[in-house]
Amino acid sequence: MARFLADENISLLTVRHLRKLGYDVKDLSKEGKTGLTDEQLVNLAEKEERMIITFDLDFGEIYYFAAKTHVGIIVLRIRPQTIEHANEVLERFLKSRMIKEENLEKALIIVDEKRVRFRKGD
Repeated sequence: MARFLADENISLLTVRHLRKLGYDVKDLSKEGKTGLTDEQLVNLAEKEERMIITFDLDFGEIYYFAAKTHVGIIVLRIRPQTIEHANEVLERFLKSRMIKEENLEKALIIVDEKRVRFRKGD
């Protein structure tokens, strides 16, 4: 099962929701690791073999322009960015039959209310 690293813009309540679903989720805010740069976050995720979950659209740029990025990144592009809405969209995405773990690794995944877009790395 995929392991996740929740960016500091992801609520602790969303982290708890994903944990209830059985996912291993590391919460940066709880560990006092706030204020990391995007590069530091990617490096941490790579070191710990975790996928990043974020609202930060800049991760798309990092993924495409940094050849060193070897982690999966899930970018939530939803409105409103409420905890309830994030939980609902993430749960639906993760439970989707089209999702296979091997598709998540080293991929940029943009998730919105109506669709999921995958950009697979090398």
